[in-house]
Amino acid sequence: MYKFSVSIVKTFLFCLVSGAVSAPAALAQQVFSIQSDALQETREIIVHLPENYDPASKEGYPVLYVLDPDMLGDVAAQAARDYHKAEIIPETIVIGISNVRRGKDFLPHYYSVMRDGKQVFGNGGKLLAFIKNELIPYAGKKFRTNGRRVFMGQSWGGQFVAYALSQSPETFDAFIITSPSIGDNWSEKTFNALEQTLKQDLDFPDFVYVSVGGDETAELKNDYENLTSLLKQHLPKKVKLYHEVNEGLTHDSNGQISQPKAMKMYFSASR
Repeated sequence: MYKFSVSIVKTFLFCLVSGAVSAPAALAQQVFSIQSDALQETREIIVHLPENYDPASKEGYPVLYVLDPDMLGDVAAQAARDYHKAEIIPETIVIGISNVRRGKDFLPHYYSVMRDGKQVFGNGGKLLAFIKNELIPYAGKKFRTNGRRVFMGQSWGGQFVAYALSQSPETFDAFIITSPSIGDNWSEKTFNALEQTLKQDLDFPDFVYVSVGGDETAELKNDYENLTSLLKQHLPKKVKLYHEVNEGLTHDSNGQISQPKAMKMYFSASR
């Protein structure tokens, strides 16, 4: 297991904020609305294009899909820009998937919760269908993408990224899961579904990253341990698996630090 000390965290923050670019400019973003058949509603996406985005680029651009963009979208976009200026990663499109009803949407389809006095099943299957069958094709038509895709989520969003890995491992080239909040109520089915998928002969991603903060709750550390244990046991050997406890980091700070770090690790390992 990888350990991440407070001194390394401080060094990483200094390098990210100060080393790669001397005076960060305001991040430009565009907001688009997509009428979703899968969700039966309109969904907004927040798009950060590279500074030198060229719609006629021959190489095209990888795309980083981010859950909870109001909390982590700018972090990912800033890291993508700074790391590119430092010649660490290629220019990357960052697409944030806006929330409507976070709890229900991130809940796997095989679980139900009480809503307005009624038992309703999770919207996770529909949200994943939207991402896979509508958002990704939309991005491919709207922007100059190159087919390389990364999916990233923190906390409850990290749980959803793990769910996506169990349901559709071929959809993304990399899954970045930080501080996954899986919980006792649905962990058994979640881990069983993931284990069954990992045992199949499928098209798996190139890279999986999981982390938790050293100052997070015992429950979240337990979710991290159970998930990494399962991945170490069943993930195909060809998949690069990285997992770490980031000492000194809380639930909020772990995502802000380890998601950019995971981006750097993935692009560096896959060059």
